[in-house]
Amino acid sequence: MRYTYLDLMEEVLRAEKREMTLREIWELAEKRGYSKKLMSVGKTPVNTMNACIRKHIASAKNVKFKQTSKRPALYYLNN
Repeated sequence: MRYTYLDLMEEVLRAEKREMTLREIWELAEKRGYSKKLMSVGKTPVNTMNACIRKHIASAKNVKFKQTSKRPALYYLNN
């Protein structure tokens, strides 16, 4: 099974148990080595994460995440 940006975000949020911005999530993922599990990482991983999470929230049947604040955009697990 492929490890996706959504998996990475879920793993960080489960470990931290708090609302976080995408930049905070990415920085912790790099620090803890989660980013190495991804198949590829482009020049703007935070932008990629933003696109993935917005698409997921808009279209998934079982939404894993919720946006708890707009400015700054904070995310947390939806369960």
